[in-house]
Amino acid sequence: METSNTAQRELGSRSKTPKVQVDAKDADAFQGCVFWLPCEEELPSRAVRRAHGKGIVEGIYGHPVVVVSRPAEESHIVHFQLISSLQGKTLAQLYNKSNEFHVSRRRWYLPVAPAPNHPDATSKMTRKRFPTLELADGATLRWKSYVNIRHVYKVNWSLLKVYTNPEMPTGHRYRFERESTIKLLAKSKILTKYESGLQYQSPLLKIQVMSPKEAGLQRPVQALERSKSEQESKRTSKHATREGELRRSSVPGAASTTSLVDPGILSPQSVFRMPINENYEIDDPPRKIPPDIEVKMAATSSVQWLVWRPADRLLQRVGAGFARNQIGQSFQTVAIRRPIHQFWVDVKGVTAVTIASVY
Repeated sequence: METSNTAQRELGSRSKTPKVQVDAKDADAFQGCVFWLPCEEELPSRAVRRAHGKGIVEGIYGHPVVVVSRPAEESHIVHFQLISSLQGKTLAQLYNKSNEFHVSRRRWYLPVAPAPNHPDATSKMTRKRFPTLELADGATLRWKSYVNIRHVYKVNWSLLKVYTNPEMPTGHRYRFERESTIKLLAKSKILTKYESGLQYQSPLLKIQVMSPKEAGLQRPVQALERSKSEQESKRTSKHATREGELRRSSVPGAASTTSLVDPGILSPQSVFRMPINENYEIDDPPRKIPPDIEVKMAATSSVQWLVWRPADRLLQRVGAGFARNQIGQSFQTVAIRRPIHQFWVDVKGVTAVTIASVY
């Protein structure tokens, strides 16, 4: 009987409101900060409501809470989740069975150091799914506690009180580490589909807060922007490196300043290659006709020259016979001095070459 009374007194002391209550400050009302939610009779009627999901609001008063959002469109409102000591029990003791009900209830809670790790965090992978949250600057809560991420409530931040712990220095501000806050928001989004939305920034201290996208990506605002710029610079660097490798791989010799680029990159005609210099400037003007047609035209021109050259000579000689050179004021007739049989030999040769070129 005495043991039971002792346990009841201990349980009552856990939920008892601190003697000294200090109102919350505007600059402290941001994601990850821990406050004290007063008893129901100390608050206006319907001061606390659900911010996500449905259900009645009960059993949450006289407990520490953690702020998960301060919406930009409602800067006087904060969304919070309940921090509970589970009546002095550990999560493994309260839900110690392997049935579906106990397993689902265990998923509702994340431990706060120095509370024992989550009972389902038995491997490296499951420890990521059920992380242990930590307070900043080595602070601890009055009791070994757990955050209930299943329910999200909202209240006017001015109704909250500063959380205190007799074992910690007076005036200490309780807040979760940034990494723990990110994990808390990400886990809440996975379990309940809750997103904190665009956050209000206090004009007093310019506190950096996190948006739902940053919670999902596990990065704060400035870190996300810095990551984007780093990714862009890496992309540019990889592109430049790729171009450099392409030029180096296509150089035939170390002393050569002209390289052959993969023709598939420049043209669908994979048979041909276009010589370019390292500055990607074309040395010669572009060809007006493809190289293969140019070769055919050159071959045709050579055949025509072989065919018509003897005929041209013959015509020149015949024309020379009728040409007249003006010497002084008189005209002289140029006579052909070649034998007549040589004339017919030339004609036969021209005819033979012409017939051969046609076939």
